[in-house]
Amino acid sequence: MPKRRSAVVFVHGLAKKPPPDKLLELWLMGISRDNPRPDVFAPPNKGINLYTKGVPHELNYYADVFYADDYETDFSSYFEAEGRGADAEILADKLDEPAPVAPIPVTPEEQAFLARFEAELSSQLITEPPVAPGINPAALAGAEIAGLLPAAWREAIIKKAAMEAYYFLFDKEYTRKDGVNFQVRSELRRRLVDKLKAAAEKGEKLVVVSHSMGTMVAYDVLRNCADCPKVETLITLGSPLGIKEVQVELRAPGLQKNDFPAATTSRWINIYDPLDPICGADPKFANDFEPVDGKSVEDIKESNWSKWRHTITHYFAGLQFRAKLTEALDL
Repeated sequence: MPKRRSAVVFVHGLAKKPPPDKLLELWLMGISRDNPRPDVFAPPNKGINLYTKGVPHELNYYADVFYADDYETDFSSYFEAEGRGADAEILADKLDEPAPVAPIPVTPEEQAFLARFEAELSSQLITEPPVAPGINPAALAGAEIAGLLPAAWREAIIKKAAMEAYYFLFDKEYTRKDGVNFQVRSELRRRLVDKLKAAAEKGEKLVVVSHSMGTMVAYDVLRNCADCPKVETLITLGSPLGIKEVQVELRAPGLQKNDFPAATTSRWINIYDPLDPICGADPKFANDFEPVDGKSVEDIKESNWSKWRHTITHYFAGLQFRAKLTEALDL
């Protein structure tokens, strides 16, 4: 079978997820919907149907490394929680649940990472009430803050993000509730490289669309794995790669600063919502990742909606995201 012009590999983000086939179905739905939120993104806002366009696609799935077969079963967050509001989206995504295993840092470096990583997220996740009654949060200094969250939810989100980042960045062994062990960074690297190689058999140009913690996995593989196939375009959405502590642990040996993964990647598009609490502390990357061979990160601000701006289908509804994906796939 002849190769298509391009193929896409999706990399999901933090927390438990639906089973792989269902998650892929939900992602494809989010990209293909026409005019999903006309009150936010003015029509025409035509979706991209990868099936009808003949674009091969792969999903790099790793939620089972942390959560085994404890799948997410409430899919309403992918449909804006059926109009029930942002609180319902957080509940549907199970982001309010505690992390399954608390990290136990061993070295001073690991202790410092966890403390600073959690502090970065804490600065963006504001609890209720943030100030004295009667004060509008939007009037606060540095007013681009995330929506207000109940304190218990805030702590659960921070701890869950810190747990997954810690086990990945420090390549820790993780034991699931069923007793199965994984060397996390090694396992997640292998899975993504395998998916990229599978996609390369189907398309001449590879496009990676990554979200949340999945952007850390994507950058790490593209920058640090010698067996990574060539990628035409990397798209990062709601990414925590702006957090300094994350950058340090992803830095290639011998470098003083992170750089563009030019050996494998032709273009990097970073789309962010400044009110997304996972990326909001430092959402722009062009000043954090040094250009290489004239290649640098393209930062694009695209605001979506609700108290919880991190939801993947919110990003997929964006006019700029859809335009850049269409361009990357040569559609």
